[in-house]
Amino acid sequence: MPGIEFTDGKGKSFESYDDFLEVVQGMIGGAVEPAAAAANHSVDIVWLIISASLVFFMQTGFALVEVGSVSMKNTKNILTKNLFDACIGALTFYLFGYAFAYGEQNRYIGAESFALTGARGNDDEKAAGMYYKGYDYAFFLFQWAFAATAATIVSGAVAERCKMVAYFTYSFFLTGFIYPVVVHWGWGNGWASAFVPEEDRLFGTGVIDFAGSTVVHMVGGVTALIGAAFLGPRHNRYRDGKLRYLPQQSTTFQTVGVLILWLGWYGFNCGSTLTMTGTAADVAGMVAVTTTISAATSGIVATILGWIIDNTIDVTRTNNGILGGLVSITAGCSVINPELSFLTGLIGGFIYFGSSKLLEKMKIDDVVDASPVHLFCGIWGTIAAGLFAHPDNVAAAYGTGSCGLFFKCGGNGIWQFLANLVFVLAVTIWTSIFAIAIFAILKVSKRLRVSLETEKIGLDIAEHGGAAYELNYRRGTSVDVRSPSVFNEIFGAVETTAMDRVIGNSEAN
Repeated sequence: MPGIEFTDGKGKSFESYDDFLEVVQGMIGGAVEPAAAAANHSVDIVWLIISASLVFFMQTGFALVEVGSVSMKNTKNILTKNLFDACIGALTFYLFGYAFAYGEQNRYIGAESFALTGARGNDDEKAAGMYYKGYDYAFFLFQWAFAATAATIVSGAVAERCKMVAYFTYSFFLTGFIYPVVVHWGWGNGWASAFVPEEDRLFGTGVIDFAGSTVVHMVGGVTALIGAAFLGPRHNRYRDGKLRYLPQQSTTFQTVGVLILWLGWYGFNCGSTLTMTGTAADVAGMVAVTTTISAATSGIVATILGWIIDNTIDVTRTNNGILGGLVSITAGCSVINPELSFLTGLIGGFIYFGSSKLLEKMKIDDVVDASPVHLFCGIWGTIAAGLFAHPDNVAAAYGTGSCGLFFKCGGNGIWQFLANLVFVLAVTIWTSIFAIAIFAILKVSKRLRVSLETEKIGLDIAEHGGAAYELNYRRGTSVDVRSPSVFNEIFGAVETTAMDRVIGNSEAN
């Protein structure tokens, strides 16, 4: 049947809710009355809508983090890109991305339920009063929110110098094709999925990536890294070969944004049960705890590392450390015990900090540290699931007899680890091929980066009709900073000269 109707917790398709219920009855050892089944069906739909809303609310967090990390002169530009991540993602995922992700065509790409045609009732269902399938619609909403997240990861990395046409291009292909194919591999009936018959699973286990350390975050992170590398550093980011501080608009925005993202992550991870039936509610409860512990641990680790190495307690490091911990636990949040989620977050903090420093040395200017957070911590998160997955938790979340390498489950541990490792490598290669092709074509055609003059003036004035703020300037006089001369007079002084003095005095001391 086209599309996904009812699932066992992560995308395995059933012909009807009754078929789904039979599986659940086998898990909980009892029959479910029709009235209870109808109630469960309604609860599952509401659960998905609430979870999808939390995940979509993360777009607010991303917007605040990104706008807080750029110069004031690029405020409108970064906000516009964040809005269009949701808009472009909604249309492309509706028209064909969802079909590529969850269609039943083959093990590599789906090709059914374009424009959600599979959610419409057939003649028999209509005769029974079922004109459309509400669960399918709710499931689409949840999956679209994930697709928009993958695209938003990229916009922060390439901020302040990327042309709008380049942004539209990569966002379209990412949400419409690159990401959906990876979803099909890992969560649909693809070659790496754990939700296919045992004989069809990769190494007999399938990948454990419960909420998308690789499926979502690595796809966005790989694209972000390649995009930032092709664009090159922002003007004055490096001078005489040395890293130079560029002003950020607001650490307040950044921090509020991270707290919103942390909140939304409970919808991201807990909501990935996709149901409240059977053991799913219990799984969601544990997922909330492992998510919290990993985030908190990684935030503390990143802060301490910054204190030791950079001799400062940097709130930006804390913020990104928290995000790195969230990404690190996303794959294994349902299968890693709370005590090992602490270790997952601890290592995630080191990986975030180390990869961030590595990019600085390589002169890859990732404005919001998107690739250290989402790519490198995403890799670690999927590997961690292959190491730390407890067999009891795997049985509860996946209904299989697998486990991580550090546990015993009939010899499946090594195969689970290898399945996760192969999936990471395959997604890296797949995403890299298309990202390199897209950004290379944009660069050769001169559609990738704005001119130096535009970058100096700011994208708000150059492309969006004026600056985002009116400032009280010179003793309370209200000045509209839409003209380049006034804007440069204010922001050139405040954001460049004064900041250089501050840094110079700090280095002298």
